[in-house]
Amino acid sequence: MSFFPQLSRFRHSFRIRIFMALTLIISFVIPGTAYFCYRQAAVVIEEQMQEFALGSANQISKRVESFLSHHTFNVKLIKGLFENGLIDMTDDKQILRYFNLFQKEHPEFFNIIFGDETGRFLMSPAQVPEVHKTFDPRVRPWYQGALTTLDIHWTDVYLFASARKPGITVSVPIYDTTEKLQAVCGIDIDISSFSEFLKGIKIGNRGVAYIFDNKDGRIIAHPALVQQPWQSFHTDLLRSIHKDLKTGEKDFGVSQFKGFQYVTAYTAYPGNDWTVGVTLPVSDMFENVMSIRRAIISLVVGGILLASLLSYLIAMTIARPLTRLRQGIERISSGDLDYKVDIRDPDIAASLARSFNQMAASLNRSNIELKRTYAELAQNEKLAAVGQMTAGIAHEIKNPLGIIRGSAQVVANPERPMVMREKAADFIIEEVDRLNHTLTAFLNFAKPPSPRMKPTDLRLLVEEIATSVEQQYTDHTFRVTAPEQVPSIHGDRDQLHQVVLNLVLNAVQAMPAGGPIDIHLSPAPNYDTLAETDTGPFFVGQEHVTDTGQPVLALHITDKGTGICTERLQRIFDPFVSYRDDGVGLGLSVVSQIVKAHGASIDVWSREGRGTRFTLLFETAMEEDGHAAANTTD
Repeated sequence: MSFFPQLSRFRHSFRIRIFMALTLIISFVIPGTAYFCYRQAAVVIEEQMQEFALGSANQISKRVESFLSHHTFNVKLIKGLFENGLIDMTDDKQILRYFNLFQKEHPEFFNIIFGDETGRFLMSPAQVPEVHKTFDPRVRPWYQGALTTLDIHWTDVYLFASARKPGITVSVPIYDTTEKLQAVCGIDIDISSFSEFLKGIKIGNRGVAYIFDNKDGRIIAHPALVQQPWQSFHTDLLRSIHKDLKTGEKDFGVSQFKGFQYVTAYTAYPGNDWTVGVTLPVSDMFENVMSIRRAIISLVVGGILLASLLSYLIAMTIARPLTRLRQGIERISSGDLDYKVDIRDPDIAASLARSFNQMAASLNRSNIELKRTYAELAQNEKLAAVGQMTAGIAHEIKNPLGIIRGSAQVVANPERPMVMREKAADFIIEEVDRLNHTLTAFLNFAKPPSPRMKPTDLRLLVEEIATSVEQQYTDHTFRVTAPEQVPSIHGDRDQLHQVVLNLVLNAVQAMPAGGPIDIHLSPAPNYDTLAETDTGPFFVGQEHVTDTGQPVLALHITDKGTGICTERLQRIFDPFVSYRDDGVGLGLSVVSQIVKAHGASIDVWSREGRGTRFTLLFETAMEEDGHAAANTTD
């Protein structure tokens, strides 16, 4: 077998190409990206380390300055008490009493001292009289410094004569009213208080802040100076770092000491020839970077091995089956549900193909079953519609029959007046005629008849319905209120009678134990003013009447019944939706159709436990011959 044809076959192999491409990407891009990210992280950490160290040194310098400004303020305060005569400079007892009071308020003051040009010396806490008599303040640094600067003066570190401890003094000259020098007062500060102050400042995990004198490099304050037992490691470290940075004349750098690296930042302290330094181990700053480095190396090595294996498996087992599977998806998507995907290797792809074929077969069966079910449902819906229509007819017949029964009882009762019996007989005739119309309307429910529009007195219609209904429902009170002049509307009197009667009977059924039912007619300029009068669940059943400039007449039918919940309120006008055991859900559907055919609107306000109000809005009839039409005959 020739070598070159075999090589050519591998070179054109799709699987080999995928494998080689993925392997090269993984072997070069991932390590390169990881190394680049690591270097970027190291650079960022170095920059942040410098910013952190320098920023910390500046912040500590400001805090030291704030710490010393407290003493400056108090020595100025003492100066003011002397110069304003609140303390008599000639009265030693008064001076010491004030100094004692100051020390009680400020225990951090080591000594409060006073000396005048005659050599008189006072100090709190007081020393033995011999010290006060033999001690000459005029030769001390704090006295001479105040005379030199003629203002606030901070001394260098020197040895306190009273306690033989190192410290610094802030002093200030005192003048009389003629600006003649009278004395110098000062406050001694133990140098250990600086170290205690710096000890309370936390810098990273193991960082320290310190102060040293620029003249001789002597450490003035360092947390280790007040720690027990004393360790020379800290001072040796700082001297080594100071030597490195001083050689390079730098204020930031990384130094080596006893096998460890330390990062240090210096900043000058204003007002004194001091330097504030911050030193912390580099390992504290680079700890996260080293962890990232170790994690990246482990992930890159493991990722290359695993990804190379996965790329080989992907190239060898998935490329071809996926192509066949894609072809099968395209065939089935085009509607060929009988197509079968033929994949035998590898097993996972073969299993996927079998599942896909099963899905296609199931879709084919479901499609056939769906067509058959759809035909059956269509037939069942027709039968259900006929049944519901029949039930609806019975529902609509039942209401007038109740009125006929009540009127017949009146006619059959010889004790009733003849006028009432004759009127009840007229009601019976009217209801029988109306039943005939109702049955005709149900037979044409799918295409309701158009209303025969005539000017109609809605107030007279409402009063007739209230009179006829109250004969049967004696536990309910029907209150009809309306203005004296109510404009007529255009409408079919029989259909409007059916609408109002349905709504009134619904109100009766909402109050089984009886109660008031209010029927109110009023002019309504627009719907919005009406909607603002109530709060609670509110549903608009139909479109509002068209704004043609005609006045609008509103009919409100209100009960104090159980109310309707929000969920049910949204569906009460849907056909065949009923929430009563004896209802079929056609009453309000018929009402909705009639109202819509009249170009009117019906709105509902309801709240559970408070009752329901139906509002019908009609456009009034056009006026003719100077008066509103009032023909109510049919």
